Amino acid sequence: MRWPNRTRDNRWTWDAPAVPSPPRQKHALKIRDGGCACPGCAIPVQRCTAHHLVFWRHRGETKTDNLVLLCTRHHRLIHKSEWKVQITQDGLPEFIAPTYLDPSGEPRRNTMHLRT
Repeated sequence: MRWPNRTRDNRWTWDAPAVPSPPRQKHALKIRDGGCACPGCAIPVQRCTAHHLVFWRHRGETKTDNLVLLCTRHHRLIHKSEWKVQITQDGLPEFIAPTYLDPSGEPRRNTMHLRT
């Protein structure tokens, strides 16, 4: 099933429904992110969903290097604000705040879920 979606230039498109991540992929995200990956957030894995860094409607793939675990609050924040998320060369997610919050653009990581 597909549903309509209005683009920024006020045209209608038909998006495919979100495809759930396969169990192995979810497990890999749990190990990598440990919970909500947004810096300073302590929400556990069980209350997070996978967020596409390159959105589905922009042909983003459901691959581990294009996904990050986010809680509902931070998932909305990423979609509705100028925060940027990227996966770095070491394979971990980093967040860059909008310039009005942090003019330096220094990448940030969530260190609350790190395994020792």
